[in-house]
Amino acid sequence: MSTTPILVTGAPIVVTGATGKLGQLIVQRLLALKQPVRVFTRRPDVARKLFGESVHVAAGDFGDRRSLDAALHGANRLLLLSPISARLVTDQIGVADAAVAAGVQRIVKISGSDWTIDPPGNSISGDAHAAVERHLASLPAVAVSLRPNAWMQVSLANTIRHAIANNTVAAAKIEAGVGYIDARDIADVAVHQLLAERVSGRTLNLTGPDIVTARQVAELLSTVLKRPVSAVDKAPLPASQDADFEHRAIAQFVRLIAAGRAATTTDVVRSLLGRPPRSVAAFISEHVAAEAALAES
Repeated sequence: MSTTPILVTGAPIVVTGATGKLGQLIVQRLLALKQPVRVFTRRPDVARKLFGESVHVAAGDFGDRRSLDAALHGANRLLLLSPISARLVTDQIGVADAAVAAGVQRIVKISGSDWTIDPPGNSISGDAHAAVERHLASLPAVAVSLRPNAWMQVSLANTIRHAIANNTVAAAKIEAGVGYIDARDIADVAVHQLLAERVSGRTLNLTGPDIVTARQVAELLSTVLKRPVSAVDKAPLPASQDADFEHRAIAQFVRLIAAGRAATTTDVVRSLLGRPPRSVAAFISEHVAAEAALAES
């Protein structure tokens, strides 16, 4: 399997969700490879501030087919990314259908974690992503769905900040392992699949190189911070009945992780990129240094 993307020239690559953490990383990598990028966003001012004149900003909304058609006109690849919300299925299917109508040949979707999708019925977010994946499989365009396991830049970053302030790592079950993945590795795989001669499957389960427990995270932080950091069990608060979709989804993530569902690793990142994924130890060292620099500024 080739580890070097075959560059696409000419037609723009449309990126949704470009102003979020992962979307920004993907756009930056595409620009570094001198790819023409068109950003579809509800926040054109934010996109222009982030990317300047280096991208074409197409303002619009997922529910506005006219703006979707304009954004996708002439494109041949689509990076499909949107926030966790009750509209995820409707929004993403609408984008995918508009993309096919516009002649887009390949769709790379940032999906939910594999453990939220299979088996079904345990995660409202996973079930939503699964519905989009099924729809993509019915379309004539080539589609691949990336299933990142658990992002270091989300839950692990919050854990590090809490440990710096309180010298504790709290988890619903401190012995439950997680195969954390760095968002930069997700972005690298996404760009690979956008630009490679062919996609590497219908779904790709992306993880880091190791399964790490909260207790092990505390030990790593103790070493880096040069002071004791303890791991403590903390029962998760149930989502209230009137909580929004995102908060209910996050509460389900916590329960599934505590049950050991995220304790998995794959070799997908290494096989595609020709290098190992970034480790939790490296991320902790880097993040602690960044937090210290921020505190001093």
